[in-house]
Amino acid sequence: MSKIPLQLSGGEAGPQRTQRPQPAPTPVSGWLAVVFGLLGIFGPTLFFTPLAFIFSFIAIFRGQGGLGFVGLILVAGGILTSPIIMGLMGLGAMFVFFDWQEILKPLYDMIGGGMDI
Repeated sequence: MSKIPLQLSGGEAGPQRTQRPQPAPTPVSGWLAVVFGLLGIFGPTLFFTPLAFIFSFIAIFRGQGGLGFVGLILVAGGILTSPIIMGLMGLGAMFVFFDWQEILKPLYDMIGGGMDI
């Protein structure tokens, strides 16, 4: 049995293998970000906008930057056109800014403060 010389370079040491070209990966996560972004603007925003946000970041990290950034722009549009998400974000900011934990403490104590009896 003869020894086969091993090389790391593409030299002509052994029988040449013809490699099939790999098909280009389809940008599924990028297209999902764009579709969910559009559905977040024109459909049920509370469900589709977070999905578009998640798929936009997945697309950006997988090298589909163009579709990922379009998805993020559509996410911003979905947030700006949704009174529910704007309200949720606004109420959270007001809760932190005005320190409602201390303001509403008597009400929490009157209700029971969430403690089991």
